[in-house]
Amino acid sequence: MSKSPVIVWFRRDLRIADNPALTEAVKTGQPVICLYILENNMSRPLGAASQLWLHHSLVSLSGDLAAIGASLYLRKGLADSILNTVIADTRAKAVYWNRRYDEQARHHDKTIKANLSDKG
Repeated sequence: MSKSPVIVWFRRDLRIADNPALTEAVKTGQPVICLYILENNMSRPLGAASQLWLHHSLVSLSGDLAAIGASLYLRKGLADSILNTVIADTRAKAVYWNRRYDEQARHHDKTIKANLSDKG
C-alpha cells in the first residue's frame, strides 16, 4: 500500500532553505507534493515588476526542487477550489503552508484552514 502524500503550498516563501512548511512536511515521511497557486482573487493584480520577480522566483524554486528530486506544480485560480481538487486527485492527507501576517491574508488563511479541517 502506498503512502498518502502531503501538500506543501508555496506562496510568498518561494525557497526550500529555512522553509518551516516544507521542513514539517518532509518530517512526516510521506511523499510531498509542492504546489504554487497564483490566486486570481487577489485584491489587486500584480504589476510588471512583481510579475517578473514572481516568474524568476518560481523558476529558481522549481530548479531547487528538481535538484532534490521534487517537482513544482503550478495552478491558477481560487486557492480553496484548487486545494480541494488537488487533495481529491492525490488523496493527500495534509496541507502545509507558512503563515502570512497581514490582516486580510490571515483571515483568508483561517477560512481555508477551517474548510480543510471540516473535510478532514
